[in-house]
This record gives sequence, structure tokens and C-alpha cells, in this order.
Amino acid sequence: MPYTFITGGASSGKSSFALNLFKGRKCVTFIATARVTDPEMAERIKLHRRQRPASWNTIEEPVDLIGVVTSKGSGIGGLIIDCLTFWVSNLIFEGQLDRPSILDLAEKTAQALKNHELDALVVSNEIGMGIVPADSESRSYRRIAGEVNQIFTAHCKEAFFVLSGIPVRLK
Repeated sequence: MPYTFITGGASSGKSSFALNLFKGRKCVTFIATARVTDPEMAERIKLHRRQRPASWNTIEEPVDLIGVVTSKGSGIGGLIIDCLTFWVSNLIFEGQLDRPSILDLAEKTAQALKNHELDALVVSNEIGMGIVPADSESRSYRRIAGEVNQIFTAHCKEAFFVLSGIPVRLK
């Protein structure tokens, strides 16, 4: 079943919008890709956990999205992946993957979601609308994240950009 892609800036309301789309559903699986890297991130993760219904299953998987997606059957009420930009960061810094490998993995993961029988939501940050980063590593990350977003939007059935808590349909 084709999935829905949700993007926007940091703290724009993307995750809240995704949660509202699946509000009232039972047996939702939430795939969290973020890692606790500092006290602020730990608090953000705690807040996100509290916002999800207790009946939902959370899988913390920073790298192997395709493995989790393909292991989930049709018996669940939906799947939320939050978020792709953390996933890309994890692939670069933990997985030591290069750009072509990441884009290939993104294509395979997007195809797996598109062809899966699950109703899914994919959340990702839009990080390419701000100031061009000064260092090459940050510019490379921004480029890869943008290309991954393009891959996922190419395969989704619908896409939204969330700006100041307001979702705008793109596709």
C-alpha cells in the first residue's frame, strides 16, 4: 500500500501531524530512528514517547529500516517512521556508508514501503531551505538528506509539508 510522506522544518509539527493521522488506531508500530546523543536529545525523545498512545508498539531502530519494514505483517494498524534525516545521519556516522550506498538503500526501503500492505507514514526534516552550511561535511549531509527525501516522495501516494503546525498537501 503506498505510504504518506510528511516533511517540514525542525519542530514544525510533523510528528504531531503524523500522530493525528493515525489517532484512534490500535496496534500501530512506531519506528524511532533518533539516538540519545545529549541531555537535550534525551528530553526530546521522552516528550515524543509521551505523545504516543501506550497501546502503540515502539521499535528503536537507527539503521535497519528495511529490515523492520519487511518484518512487519498486515496484522498491525499502521506504521510510522520518524524520521529519515536521523536515519541518514546514522547511516553516515554509524554505518560509515557513502552517498551511493545510502541512496541505494533509500530506494530499496521506499520500494519496500510502496509495495507493502501496511498503511504507513514517513516523517523527514526538510533541511535544505536554510543557510548553506560552511563546512563540506554538513553540505554533504544536507545534499544526501535532500536526495533521500526526493526518493521517498517519488514513491509515496501523498506528501505533506508542515509549516508552523499547518500541513500543506504537496502531492
